Amino acid sequence: MMKIWKIAISLLLLSGCMTTNHSVEQSPQEANKQKISFLAVGDNLMHKILIDEAHQNGTYDFSSYYTNIKSYIHQADLSFVNQETVLGGKEFGYTGYPSFNTPDEIANALNDCGFDIVNGSTNHILDKGEKGLEHSIEVFKQFKDMKYIGLKEKNIPVVEKNGIKISFLSYNQYINNNQQSKSYRSFDKKQMAKDVQKAKQISDCVIVSCHFGTEYDISPNQFQKEYSQYLADLGVDVIIGTHSHTLQDVKWLKGKNGHKTLVAYSLGNFLSGMMEEECQLEGMLTFDIIKKQQTINIENVVLTPLINHYQIDNKYRALETRHGFTVYRLKDYTSDLANQHGLNGYNGICISIDKMKRKVKERISSDINIDM
Repeated sequence: MMKIWKIAISLLLLSGCMTTNHSVEQSPQEANKQKISFLAVGDNLMHKILIDEAHQNGTYDFSSYYTNIKSYIHQADLSFVNQETVLGGKEFGYTGYPSFNTPDEIANALNDCGFDIVNGSTNHILDKGEKGLEHSIEVFKQFKDMKYIGLKEKNIPVVEKNGIKISFLSYNQYINNNQQSKSYRSFDKKQMAKDVQKAKQISDCVIVSCHFGTEYDISPNQFQKEYSQYLADLGVDVIIGTHSHTLQDVKWLKGKNGHKTLVAYSLGNFLSGMMEEECQLEGMLTFDIIKKQQTINIENVVLTPLINHYQIDNKYRALETRHGFTVYRLKDYTSDLANQHGLNGYNGICISIDKMKRKVKERISSDINIDM
């Protein structure tokens, strides 16, 4: 009798009438929900000392700089970075501050790192003139998986992922040496209103890159606040600020009709050779873009602090010997690494994890999750 029961149970399992796995049915609302995970970091700023370290046998390999952060970039459906310096072409020679020119190979490094959206509209876009700007655009065109935004755009860039369309707008406050160019969008309110209106017509979500503010300021200035609020009133979904090279406030803005806009006034640098303590603290902003019944919500917002790290030659103790440039999540940064940071002792600087954590808490709104 027992044998007959065993045979019957086996037949039921094979026929699919019984199963050892219990599936959970989704509600109609959950079944209709679409989602994109999004990640953004700040300024990829290629000083000459970083270019020189990456030089290998006539070419440039920047990959080691991103080793400690690459896996987190790849985890997101879409990732954003601000390429602060122009890729002007070999003929101009590769240079750092104040007139930058970065080797073409940095585009390959960003692509390999997993970035999908690269903002090119910065105060350095004419460091090598219009010819250098054109060269930078052409380099990024070679990478089908990356969009280089903000320069000479005939149409608003739109990226579609998981059934959600995102428009990307980019605005730049100024260009070095008061140079003039029609290659980028400036902060013109009438034009911005037209852009946002059009972006809403062709996409579900609007994300705006804003290169604005004052370098080294740790708080947004009046210009940043005014234009961020203006964009919030227009109904954009997210504002990603760049340029100050420091981590500034991340918060929600309430626009007209109760619309909520997430704004990061500045995520600081991503990678740089800068020698200011505030420029070593950075941010990686992640959030989900949720589309449900034709409505877009920004959810699960998290700010993960980052640290720009480098060391110096202990024999000479000179910042000219900076090397080993890389980026760490603050939560992965150890006391031993902090003690090895090349800035320790320079102008009385002491890199302290606890001090960095305090700075983050002071600048990030209490309703934004911090992962540190």
